[in-house]
This record gives sequence, C-alpha cells and structure tokens, in this order.
Amino acid sequence: MINFPSQFRPGPPPALNSAQYAADVNEVKSLGQNVSAARTPDQTLAARFWQSANPPVFWDAVATSIGTRHHLTLSENARLLALINLASADAGIACWDSKYLYNFWRPITAIQLGDTDGNAATTADPAWQPLLTTPPYPDYVSGLLATSSAAVRLLSSYFGEDTPFTVESPGMPGVIRSFSTFSAALDEVTEARIWGGIHFRTADEEGRKMGIAVADWITITHALQPIHGRHEGQLGH
Repeated sequence: MINFPSQFRPGPPPALNSAQYAADVNEVKSLGQNVSAARTPDQTLAARFWQSANPPVFWDAVATSIGTRHHLTLSENARLLALINLASADAGIACWDSKYLYNFWRPITAIQLGDTDGNAATTADPAWQPLLTTPPYPDYVSGLLATSSAAVRLLSSYFGEDTPFTVESPGMPGVIRSFSTFSAALDEVTEARIWGGIHFRTADEEGRKMGIAVADWITITHALQPIHGRHEGQLGH
C-alpha cells in the first residue's frame, strides 16, 4: 500500500503557452470531436468500449480468465485479484490527489476557450463537443490510465508481458478487444481517451506512469505474501 496520497504525484501539466500543450489540444480537437472525420470507426468503438465499464470490471475478468488457463488455485486466484484491486485503489488515490491539486481543465473547456490560453498555436472553437460525455472532475491525470495501468502492470508481472488475452464489457455485449501483449492493451487505453475527446495525451501518459509506479511499489513491498511460500509465476520472483 502507498504511504500517502502524494507519494507518486507527477509534476504539473504542460504550461498553457507551451508547444506540448498546443500539441495536446490540437490532437484531441481533431481526433476527439463528436463528429471527427480523422477518427476511424474502430477508434470510435474503442473509445466507447473503454468508457462502458469501470476498470475493475475489465481487469478482474481478464485476471480470472487467464488464471483459468494457467490453472491457478482458488487461493492463488484470490491473492492475484486482491493485489490487482489493492494497486488499482492506491492508484486511484494517487490520481485524485493529482487531479485536485492541479485542477487542470478538460479538452471541452480548453478548446471552446482556446482564445484565452495565451498560446498562438491554439484557436477557439466554441461549438466543439467531444465524442464522450466529459466527466465532472479535472483532467490531469487520467483515472482510467492510472487504475488500469496498475492492474495491467501486476498482470504482466504475474503472467508475463507477452500473454495474449481478450477484454469484454457487460456495457457493450458482444464487443471484444483482443491483445497480444499487456502493453498493447495500455496503448489502446491511452489512445481511447483522446479518441473520446475527454483527456489530453499528457494526462494519459502521466496516469500510465503513475499506475505502473504504484504497481511496482506494491510488488517491491511483496504485499499479501502466501503463507506457504511462493509459487511459479508469483510477483516479485
């Protein structure tokens, strides 16, 4: 468990007059608009898919599915799920510490008020709307990336990075996202928030780093050790 909420706090988001900020704004302005011609149908589907359920719904199901393939025992499966959810919860705490410290605006506000940011490389579009409904809390960092990255990092540490798997959602029955590696899944989640128009890339990338750091902390401290010693595939071996 992390020691305090700010333990993995990142530095501030890009300054409004910076080139990085302008790049973030213009990317999501193009790809994340509700009627974007730059976004493919599959990207639209992915954006909606990753919004259709909470992270534990996705990653607990992935853990139990892969665990079944690897014939995990009941206790092994329970420990893995406990670790995943512990790391995700801690990543969520760290994420919300960052969100409300920096209180950074979302793309919809930044784009509609683009003539107020002091950046010559951005322009206002008062009519701009995102594909997904913007959540009522700050942008930086991404909660989906922080919590998902913590869970995925632990899954990767446990089963190996090159483990193929699929992800399903009760919110979108019949839609399946398939991945050959855990990193590939996080790559899609990172892009999905941009395609959805609700996060800047920097918020996604910093959320991803945060989640991985939290998961590595959990691993390093060897939380929830089995009382009868380690088994093959266990974290921290």
